[in-house]
Amino acid sequence: MTLWEGTHAFDCPTRVFFGRGVALELGARLAELGVGRALIVSDAGVAAAGIVERIVTSVNDRGLDAAVYAQTQPNPTIENVEAALAVWREHGCDGIVGVGGGSSMDAAKAVGVVAANGGSIADYTGRERVPRDLPSLVCLPTTCGTGSEVTFNAVITDAARHAKLPFVSRRLAPRVALVDPALVERAPGAVIAATGADALAHAIESYINLAHDPLIDALCIAAIRLIGANLRRAVDERSPDSIDAMTLAATMAGLAFNQNANAVVHAASTPVTARFDIAHGVANALFMPEGLRFCAPSCPDRLAEIGAALGGEATADGGIDAVRVLLADCGLPASLRSLDIDVERYQANIPAMVEDAMKSRSIPLNPRPVTPGDLDRLYRAVLG
Repeated sequence: MTLWEGTHAFDCPTRVFFGRGVALELGARLAELGVGRALIVSDAGVAAAGIVERIVTSVNDRGLDAAVYAQTQPNPTIENVEAALAVWREHGCDGIVGVGGGSSMDAAKAVGVVAANGGSIADYTGRERVPRDLPSLVCLPTTCGTGSEVTFNAVITDAARHAKLPFVSRRLAPRVALVDPALVERAPGAVIAATGADALAHAIESYINLAHDPLIDALCIAAIRLIGANLRRAVDERSPDSIDAMTLAATMAGLAFNQNANAVVHAASTPVTARFDIAHGVANALFMPEGLRFCAPSCPDRLAEIGAALGGEATADGGIDAVRVLLADCGLPASLRSLDIDVERYQANIPAMVEDAMKSRSIPLNPRPVTPGDLDRLYRAVLG
């Protein structure tokens, strides 16, 4: 396909406000949406950092009420959603605010789905299966990774089945995103490294997959450049300008992959996070070098452009090496063995993880066709 062939669509219904201090506008934005009592969905770490308290104060200062659920787990579960819904119902809330990383924002989306449609969140698994609009939803990211503040996606873990339930619907798009780097700079360096790796995976996989187009490309390559120039400093030095750049890059990458999808890295990493206690961004960092090496024969020019954007050699191998070095410099693990996982249990789960990964919507868009045998080899390669 030539650069301009066919029809290209770009859909971003979320109003995005970016800048330091923009989180303090939450009360005003909720008032504009007609929300009188908001449910704040967050996690214990964000609450301990004092962010939830500041958010509630900004809502109260506008004359609005707020209830809080701050027990979202790193891989949010159906039980988290049900517990947050109990708070929603107890306090008669009419709007939702997701404050945190992708876990809290995804949980907030899931609460909205059930609040508007009834039943259980599991009833709406899949693509375009949410029949009614969510209550007004505002998201404030506190990490520089998932881009959930601007996506149509959410992932909730069914712990009983060791499965991650995907939800994809335009109705999941937040009405407003308040992207405030001042919230992100409170995150520990390890969290910035892991979530930054997730943003890098979003930008790279969106850039190389078969559904790329000129509008998406512009966001992806700009996000990759920002991450390459700033992730190390954001982790090591915590400089405000590097945190600003990483926060912006994460939202840009979210806008990009929301339009197409990811590729084999995300497809393979997700079943691992469903079965093992590994953060999503760390899992993506583990799978990225090997996953991109698998893709390289089908997208050498794009990987070369990624290499140049990251300050490395403008070759396919240069792109893969630049990714590997950046992740290592930020302290991210190079193999699963280094995480001290149960290797026997991992190996026993490979067939099931292959089966789950093949169901990912990113697999058909991977630049190189993926077979179950390819995934089996990938799962074994990342053991190290």
